Formats: sequence, structure tokens, C-alpha cells
Amino acid sequence: MNKAKISFNLLYAVAILLISPVLFTSCLKDDSDYEKQVKIDDQIIQEYLTLNTISAQKHYSGIYYRKITENNTGTSLTKNNVVSFYYTINRIQPASSSSYFPDSGPIQSISRANGDKPLQFALLTNTMIPQGLDYGISLMKVGEKYQFFIPSYLAYGSYACAFFPANSNFVVDIEVVGVNSETEIDEIQHDSIQNYVNVKYPVHQELASGLFFVDSLPGTGEKPGFGSIVEIDFTRKYLNESIIKSVTGSTFHLDNMQAVKGLEEGLKQMKEGGRAIMIMPSKLGFDKSLSVVPQKARKELLDDRLISAEVEPYSILKYVVKLNSAN
Repeated sequence: MNKAKISFNLLYAVAILLISPVLFTSCLKDDSDYEKQVKIDDQIIQEYLTLNTISAQKHYSGIYYRKITENNTGTSLTKNNVVSFYYTINRIQPASSSSYFPDSGPIQSISRANGDKPLQFALLTNTMIPQGLDYGISLMKVGEKYQFFIPSYLAYGSYACAFFPANSNFVVDIEVVGVNSETEIDEIQHDSIQNYVNVKYPVHQELASGLFFVDSLPGTGEKPGFGSIVEIDFTRKYLNESIIKSVTGSTFHLDNMQAVKGLEEGLKQMKEGGRAIMIMPSKLGFDKSLSVVPQKARKELLDDRLISAEVEPYSILKYVVKLNSAN
């Protein structure tokens, strides 16, 4: 399948975070093309609302929304809040569309009923794709359910993947189930890691930073120091043991922002030839990272080098590391 270049808005969110080193250009040649797409998307959404007898309000950003469940006593959301939410995302197929893309139900649904873990993201920090959801969720309170109608120019623009074609507009049901500060996230994650290692690795070291270190096979060679060049083999996992990435022979300088803080700190506890397990809170890993809805699109975005954020936001990480050399 030919992949269209990423849209301006997706690019904007990515560029803000320096998520990808790849330079992108918009498929829209000039402002007039952008304005045309805005009009097309708005017409498609209005047509969908009319055909389905849906009454929705239009936000100044261009999204439409309606309340499904209201909670007047719920906590309001503000910028930088860590929001926990469930979602169901569908594509809006224009009634007048001349092209066909099969729709067999929701693209993806992450729900309490299925026993899924809610997603988290930092509100209004340009760490959400589609960008329109960032605006929309900011209108909500904890305990509320909203339905959002997201135009393509505030979603994936002209990007196409296995789950939706280019210039797709979406309808997304969101349920906000929690909100925390960064400090509260740190405390929750510390307790989770503590409980995990107490059962899994009774012999461990907790560093002042919040890193938990297990010296599973002590080395006998040199110990890395400030600025050392190290070569390692590592596997990065979530705490449920699902593997994110495995790498052999990775070489880099310490203290040069080439690895996450927790990994660098853990390596300085090791000696050449040693093996260790490092369990770290998100603040020592990939922190707020990038939230992608639908989650299943993340792999294609990575494969197409449109993002480089492999790790889900606010994830506790487990590294299994072998230190091959330190110079």
C-alpha cells in the first residue's frame, strides 16, 4: 500500500515533542488546499450528524461533540493533568463517497467491560493523536462520557494505514475515569513497583531516583563512569512481561542523552560481563510519551517512521541488560 505523507496537524504534534528525526512536509500544497479540506471534512461530519439525527455542538477547533453521560460533581480537567480514559473509535464513511473502505464495526475499543487498562496522557501538551481528542477531552470531567466527531485535519490527515484510509474523519466515544498529577503518578508507580519486586525479586536495591536494581549476575570487569562508552544487549518490557524491543550490541555514550535516565543510572551500578534487571517508573523512562488512538495504529506509524515513540505514555518499564563492555 502506498503511504501518504503525514498531515500538518499530526506533524505538528510530532515535531513539538521531537518524536521523530524524520523531516515531513504536508500534502497540502498551500493554505487554499488546507481550507478546502476543512470544508470537506465539515460537510462530511454535518452530513453524518443529520443522517443519524445527532445533535452536537461545534468547538472552535473544528471538532463536534455531545455529552452522553454528564457528571456535574466530577473533577474538571486542566492542562498537564494525567487523564485516564477508555475509548471506542469508528471511521465516518461519507454517504457520497465514491471510494470504498470496508467498515466492520469499531476500529478499536478499549473498555472497562473488556477488562482493559485505561489509557493515560498529559492533557493539552501535544502528546495526543488525534489532536482533536486533546481539545475534546479538555471539555470533560471525571466520570463523564462524550462523543466526539473529529475531522481529518485534526486527526491523521492524508495518512493511510490498514485501519483507515487517507482523509478519514472519526467518531470517538470517550469515558474519562481518572485524573492525577505527575506527583501522584510517581507515588502510584512507586507502590506498584515496590509490590512487584517484593514478590518477584526479594533481593534488590532501590536507588534514590526511584530505580529498582537487581544484580542478577555480577560482572568482573570495568565499571562505567561519567561519559563512558558502553556496549549492551537489552530487552525492554512492560511490567506484564510483554516485550517492546530487544537489541543486541547497542553502543552509546553515557551522560549524552542517548538512553533513558533509568537505564544510564542502572548501567553505572554494573561491571563488564554482568547482567542486571532494572525496573523504572515512567519519569526515568519515556514519561508522558505519545498517546495514539487507535492504539493498534502505533506499529504502522513506527514502521513508516512517522513517530519514534514505541512506549505507551506513563509506562513502568523493565529492562533486562547485559553489559558487554565499558570504556
